[in-house]
Amino acid sequence: MKKFPILKIPDIVFREVTSMMTPIEIIKLALSDFKMELWLQHQKYKILGICFVLTKEHPEVVTQTCYGYEDDGFLSVMFETTEDNKIKPITLEELDEEPSRIPRVPLEELFSIYSRLTRIFLCPSHGWELQLDQLELSEFREYTERILTSEIHEFTVRGGSITNELLAELMDKLPENVELEIYSDIPLDYSHAKALKFRSVDYLKAGWLKIEDLFSIRNMPRIKLRLTNFNCRDVNKFLLYWSDCDKDMMKFIEFGLKQGVETNKQEIFKNLTVISQHRPTYFYDIFYVKARNMENRKFVVGKLLISTTEIKLSACDPFNEDVSNEYSILELVHQKRDCEEKIRKMEKEFQGLGDAEKRKLRSELEELEAKLSALNHNYTI
Repeated sequence: MKKFPILKIPDIVFREVTSMMTPIEIIKLALSDFKMELWLQHQKYKILGICFVLTKEHPEVVTQTCYGYEDDGFLSVMFETTEDNKIKPITLEELDEEPSRIPRVPLEELFSIYSRLTRIFLCPSHGWELQLDQLELSEFREYTERILTSEIHEFTVRGGSITNELLAELMDKLPENVELEIYSDIPLDYSHAKALKFRSVDYLKAGWLKIEDLFSIRNMPRIKLRLTNFNCRDVNKFLLYWSDCDKDMMKFIEFGLKQGVETNKQEIFKNLTVISQHRPTYFYDIFYVKARNMENRKFVVGKLLISTTEIKLSACDPFNEDVSNEYSILELVHQKRDCEEKIRKMEKEFQGLGDAEKRKLRSELEELEAKLSALNHNYTI
């Protein structure tokens, strides 16, 4: 088949044709010809993210083109060195068609590919993933140093076990505006002042964290602690601290309970006022709680998703997110309980005196109950 002379077509046509290509097709085109690469650099194609995976077996590049976790939003490509020492991209589909094919490229070459691709793609997120169990310790340190000289938004370590020394070294060097993910085993005696200070964190093994460690969290977008040693009493302690904290702690936090422990909602919500949704999702029961301390805070409504072994808490702004009705109900519930407490206290202290004040409080209580009844159609208090 005769090759299509794409470099000879008008610039506007070239831009239109390549704009319909996937990022992987753009990468293939760029690495096929030096002149083609230069042309593509002028176009500056926009994607959401690009991640470079450093592994001895199959180093690869993963591109993100849409939000969420749809399979077609993440496209992956690996590389092999041809006989004339050129770098050729290989997709997973091509590997499936030829299982015996083993794509290999020196890891050092992936840094060169990074430099070339970042001149072609404009994206807000540059990520790096290191496969710990496939790298020598010296290689891990060397590649980390190289990565830290580049633009970096996400840093992931996957596989094997990471020592206290190596993880401390890593946390000391990484900037706090990085999203950190550690999917390797972490020793139970690990501790570090920056462990919960990054832009976001995701620890597969978080048994080394105590619930009190979470009290230092401030203004973090996302925290995931997948396997912990927390029990229901710990969760209650955290929720009480979140409710009384004088600053926003985080936008989202997720943690799994200690192995063998199941959620006990009565223990989790002790000394808290919550409302529950009548129609739970298939996997989670849904609850809402309002922060007691609302000064200097924006995200004061907590939406909790609770399964048998897992808790997810989203902190919401009632004035800019779809929780205004829940906020109003919780506000009325708090006011109603405050009013009831005042009546009980007055009856105990005055023993029949202060009837006018009591009538006023009872009238206020009836008014709050009427408002609550009119507003609340979907929740159990």
